[in-house]
Amino acid sequence: MKKVLSKEGRAVGNAVVFITCLLMLSTGAIADEGMATGGEKGGFFTGVKKGLSSLTSGFPNIFSELSPADVGHKPRVRPHFSFNQGFNSNARVGSTQADAAWQARIAPGITVSIPSGKLYTEVDYTYGFATSQGRKSNFNVGTHNLNALARYDVSVDTIVGVGNNIQLTEVPGQADRTFVLETATAQVSHRLAPKLNASLSDVFQWYDDQTRTTTFGGNGAPGSGRNKEFNNEFVDNGVGLNLGYDATSDLTAGPAFNWNVRHYDTANGKSYWQIQPALNASYRLGPKTTVMGNVGWAYRKFSDKTTSTVDSHESELVYGAGVTHLYGRKLAWSVNYAKTLQDTFNTNFIFRDRPEATLLDDIDSQFRVVKSHRLGTNATFNVNEKNSVGAFADVSITTGDPDDNIIVHQKSQEKTMQIGASYTYRFNRYIAFDLQYAFGRRFSANNSAPVGARTEYTFHKVTGGVNISI
Repeated sequence: MKKVLSKEGRAVGNAVVFITCLLMLSTGAIADEGMATGGEKGGFFTGVKKGLSSLTSGFPNIFSELSPADVGHKPRVRPHFSFNQGFNSNARVGSTQADAAWQARIAPGITVSIPSGKLYTEVDYTYGFATSQGRKSNFNVGTHNLNALARYDVSVDTIVGVGNNIQLTEVPGQADRTFVLETATAQVSHRLAPKLNASLSDVFQWYDDQTRTTTFGGNGAPGSGRNKEFNNEFVDNGVGLNLGYDATSDLTAGPAFNWNVRHYDTANGKSYWQIQPALNASYRLGPKTTVMGNVGWAYRKFSDKTTSTVDSHESELVYGAGVTHLYGRKLAWSVNYAKTLQDTFNTNFIFRDRPEATLLDDIDSQFRVVKSHRLGTNATFNVNEKNSVGAFADVSITTGDPDDNIIVHQKSQEKTMQIGASYTYRFNRYIAFDLQYAFGRRFSANNSAPVGARTEYTFHKVTGGVNISI
């Protein structure tokens, strides 16, 4: 969800590390952390997410609204640190709340930034250690996050940026097995005319999966055919082109085109290429309200059919809309809706900028594609310079056709929601204290047997912690 912050909120956002001790599935891990970098306000890589996994859009970046006032003129070394702990009523997200757990996380890191004329470079490393001590499960998880980026202002009209993010997370309790997600991004932004802007981007992703799923032949029961294991390891490359035309001082609109190809090593039937033409627009209704919308068409061509009678493609209309509004100088509110085609693999360990809502992104990996409807809203109220409160609510409905289930060929319709509230106290520009509550529930799930059963769940989670960025 896009956030609208006050001047004070942006300053604090640039100063603190996002902390999280995320909920887990039995095959997942506690989520990875992001970087304590400045300028997390949207960004230079915003347009690359369409046609790719939505994970890409969750990575922080500093390619927006940079100025000497933001980064200075000299190299800087900025240590950062976060710690939080809390209680989770359903640590393994089971059908019953039978595994309550105390969870804690510590995440130190360091950022090195080097501005030099038109060139800005930055490297950040963050290590995270998390522990979960429950009634039925006890384990530790180590994480590593390395991010490097560079931006070069070729001219007043042209900017070139490159970045690489590597996330590593141990399988809970198994330090010798590590998930890996690498995302390398390159983008060129150019002003073609006084009112026309263009950007061209390329994103490469590699995912090393450490989960193992046993597939069954025949009718989907053990012993009914040839059994084998597969995981969701893949490589993905995508190219995106976006044009934006400032029709008026309030209206910006333009076409976009995205293409990407993804190859899975062992998950037969999930490899594909996809194109997605679209039209994006934003309109400022007034000084405090902005309306955004997009509509497009997604065509996905699969490399293999799951059966001899199944179509090897997916064609779907995709669209979305959103509103952001400022009530006075203290309250910011937004609501967003999107219908999309979603990729499916184990995303439970990956960092999100909205850690409260991560479980809504955990989609049944038995499916080669699912159709997703998601509606979310959030609000932030800055009581004063030191105190702020927030609230959020998200609802997700995902559907998968039987033909798109590569294991047991059963349909899926999952309905999930999460709501929560937060409080932040800013001790000074370097230190902030957070308190969060989140409630989540999955109302319906795909209980496809004999493997990969998805259960309904309910959880309550309370966490509190401190963020320090020098």
